[in-house]
Amino acid sequence: MNERDDVSRRSFLCRAPAAGVVLSGGAAVAEESPERRPPVPKTIRVGALNVGSYSHLPAKWASLINPRPDSDEIPYTGMRITHCWDIDSDRARGFAAGYGCVAVQKFDEMLGKVDAVISGGYYNHPYNHLLHEPYLEAGLPNLVNRPFANSVGKSRRLIDLARRHKATLLVPSALGHNDVVSQARQFVESSAVVGYHAAVGAEDYPTHGIHGLYFLCRAITDASNPIQSVSFRARNWHAPPGLLTYEHHDKTGRPFFGTLHTGNFGIGALTIHTETMGHGRAFSLTTGTGVPYSTTEFWAPTIWAFERMVRTGQMPQSYDQILHKNLAFMAGWRSILVEEGRPVKLVDVPADWEAPVELPNMPGDPTVSLFKKRFG
Repeated sequence: MNERDDVSRRSFLCRAPAAGVVLSGGAAVAEESPERRPPVPKTIRVGALNVGSYSHLPAKWASLINPRPDSDEIPYTGMRITHCWDIDSDRARGFAAGYGCVAVQKFDEMLGKVDAVISGGYYNHPYNHLLHEPYLEAGLPNLVNRPFANSVGKSRRLIDLARRHKATLLVPSALGHNDVVSQARQFVESSAVVGYHAAVGAEDYPTHGIHGLYFLCRAITDASNPIQSVSFRARNWHAPPGLLTYEHHDKTGRPFFGTLHTGNFGIGALTIHTETMGHGRAFSLTTGTGVPYSTTEFWAPTIWAFERMVRTGQMPQSYDQILHKNLAFMAGWRSILVEEGRPVKLVDVPADWEAPVELPNMPGDPTVSLFKKRFG
């Protein structure tokens, strides 16, 4: 029996009726009955998926959770990575040795051993609907790194699983979980926006260009300004510069437009124009200066948002908001690959149309072929 078959035969996992989301104080809460939601332990055991190639876990997140014993790092959370898995078993063992956890052979082997799951990689995103299925079915909180899924259909499958089994989801970008974005969101919620322009440092669309989209969703879109269409113009999708144009409708149905420039533009910046402030109000992101601000201003807030979600059951974004930003991501792909930069409505992206995964600017990485060999 292969691992794909294993996923569809887990009769031992609990099943639950479909659950909606309720909004409370700007956070989405997965509907849970008291007997369904177990008490959260003082130290949360975390399972780490996708810890090898192009992963945020070894790059940044793991050291915030499990400081290396030979470093001067300190723990920034009440969590502990206890188990890990990677499609490359050698890299999993290397990660386990460095961060003091146990490497497992099968991606679902952490079930029953962890309280929550963090997936840190990029190359796994076409298979996230398989990798996270057992953990979502078990009702565990899941952090799924960008870009979540490479098709609308897979994204819907992930979100339907989470909703059905009342599993909380976080699909983050470091650009979306910080005080600057909170300030921008507050400004948008109290203003009549007429447009905006933004910039983000980016190499290619799916790994770094998407940071800008996630940033804008937290600041603009989630404040009742859904994206209607996306156009993406660039020399190519894997080399800057590029320009994305987003058409929004506000809660009254009034349209407005915003632009996102991707390239060598620093970390991220956003200028919002309103009916009363035509010259715009600017918001700029920084990584913080010196210890500990270089960590607490930019990298740690994402992990803190996840821990808070695990402990409270409140999601920073609702299931529908997570789906919406994946639809916008896929519309951008469709625009540059199929429509020659013309606007693509979110509702017009076919559910089974898949975006590319391999990165021309990172040739020779074997991870994609390892996933294809394992899962097809």
